[in-house]
Amino acid sequence: MNKMFIMTFLVLAVLAAGCTQPAPVAPPQNTTVGSAASIMITSFSFQPPSITVPKGTTVTWTNQDPVAHTITGADFDSGPVAAGQNYSHVFDKAGTYEYHCSIHTSMKGTVIVQ
Repeated sequence: MNKMFIMTFLVLAVLAAGCTQPAPVAPPQNTTVGSAASIMITSFSFQPPSITVPKGTTVTWTNQDPVAHTITGADFDSGPVAAGQNYSHVFDKAGTYEYHCSIHTSMKGTVIVQ
């Protein structure tokens, strides 16, 4: 009877172990070092005029107009960007960054960094 009791106990223990749920696995952490976003300069405007990006994003402006423009903010300034050229800036800190073209002051845009 002792052997029967031990065998029954072992069988029940194995069955019980098979019915338990595995420990939840934590979702993978975001390992993105940085990302990229694009803004087109076309028809004397920034398109899109406002974007929201995560910290560490490189934003690239591409001038599709036939004349030079600037991308000028409080902490960055491209200088003149000729037709067909581009300018990139990395946004490392959260905040709202307004910018404009210093040549054509009606051109304005915003980068929101989260």
